[in-house]
Amino acid sequence: MKENEYYNSNLMPLSMDRNLRIAQEKIINGEKISLKEKILLGRDHPVKIIGNYLLKPNCVYRAISKELYNKYLEYGYIYGNDENDEYIEYEKNGQIYNNNRGVDWYLGGVSLRYGEVIIECPALKQYFTPAYDNGCHLSFDPTVRHMKSSGFKNPVPVSMIKVIKYENNIIEEEKMHR
Repeated sequence: MKENEYYNSNLMPLSMDRNLRIAQEKIINGEKISLKEKILLGRDHPVKIIGNYLLKPNCVYRAISKELYNKYLEYGYIYGNDENDEYIEYEKNGQIYNNNRGVDWYLGGVSLRYGEVIIECPALKQYFTPAYDNGCHLSFDPTVRHMKSSGFKNPVPVSMIKVIKYENNIIEEEKMHR
């Protein structure tokens, strides 16, 4: 596949929100940020390295429970909660809103607080889309973006997934199999 068919966290634009973009630029430039800017940046502090494994800017990552991992193996797809689990953005009265549905991922990093199994998938545009405002509102790190995949209509096949970590064991090259 061609590189332009993938998202890359290092090539994505910063936030369209002026104040958030200024805070992101300060983080990127190693400048000191205020408490207000820390709050603006996002609640999750994702990592970009697990053990000696460097997470890739053109891959998405998800931390999940062992139970959910086993369900994905059983189904053969990364399904969401129900048939309506699809991310939608819409405009109303000049304001952009979203339904916060779909399956959550991080592009270029992962937040370890969501589970003990870490999975990796190439960030193909046919399966993934940035969450609101270029995926800039959940990750403290501006080079890690919040992404969404379809929960039902176009789910990610398990065959595309690689397990990076299972509990305390780093499994750098194992693919998930049904």
